[in-house]
Amino acid sequence: MKALTRLGNAIAILAVAFFLYLTLSQPSLVAQLALGLEQGYALLAAVVVYVAAMSVGALNWAVLLRAVGESLPAASAVSIVLLSQAAKYIPGNVAHHGGRIVLGRRQGLSLTNMLFTLFLETLWVIAIGSLVALVAIIVAGERIFSGVRQLPQWWILGGIVVAALIAPVLSHRLFEHLARWWAARRGEEARRVRLPSARAFSVVSLLYVINYLILGLVVQLIATRVFHAQGGGVLLLTGIFAVAWIIGFITPGAPAGLGVRELVLVAALTPVYGRETAIGIAAMLRVVTVIGDGAAFLFGLGLARWVRHRQAASSEA
Repeated sequence: MKALTRLGNAIAILAVAFFLYLTLSQPSLVAQLALGLEQGYALLAAVVVYVAAMSVGALNWAVLLRAVGESLPAASAVSIVLLSQAAKYIPGNVAHHGGRIVLGRRQGLSLTNMLFTLFLETLWVIAIGSLVALVAIIVAGERIFSGVRQLPQWWILGGIVVAALIAPVLSHRLFEHLARWWAARRGEEARRVRLPSARAFSVVSLLYVINYLILGLVVQLIATRVFHAQGGGVLLLTGIFAVAWIIGFITPGAPAGLGVRELVLVAALTPVYGRETAIGIAAMLRVVTVIGDGAAFLFGLGLARWVRHRQAASSEA
């Protein structure tokens, strides 16, 4: 098992390094940009803020796990999410979920509860992203998003939000039936699948809103500190990022939204900063996110090791 874990870690690091190479080797404004010390510090700050956004997003899984009756510490849940996120670059946008399940099983988590919380988490991140995108489209309108060809209709985004309010109750019954079937097949007693409370969903919603706001701050750091561009604001850039993220997420076959989100960002940022600067911001954001994914992976490794040491110290005491 340890050998497989090391192999998986090595593959994840190579995947991040490979996509970093692809990003930096593309002929773009990034390749021609002469980075000074100020820009270097700004990029470092953007990477740190991006890792913070990923960590806040990972807390949602900890909240949902606790809400369904699992006792995994929040730090362990966050480390599992950060370690498995490297696999999101594999086409299909599902490999990172598989990695999370493998790591979660090693922590003794119920397979049914993991699948249920992963479903709820995916549903909720799309719902909150759709809500933020919908607000941005309504407020900014044609002024910002007229050049986005793939822009979803408002009623589609609104429908996703409404569906997210109904789906947990309906899916809960389905997962309970699956849990009973699986337990009967293995000759075990079925564990009850608990539906998270409204309070848990409220906490998850708040954390995702904070997550999107932090990601909007990353875009603003790149725009104002790296390219010295004026205009925009955290709220507007958060909305633009949410629109790009939603479109990238629902585009089939794009690993981590690679390429799709950049096109949407360029189209939406052009009215704010001009086309050339918008291209540079979108390209630099991809660099930051790829480096950030690698940094988050390393942070996850360190966090997992810290949790193990702490558990070992507690058992010895």
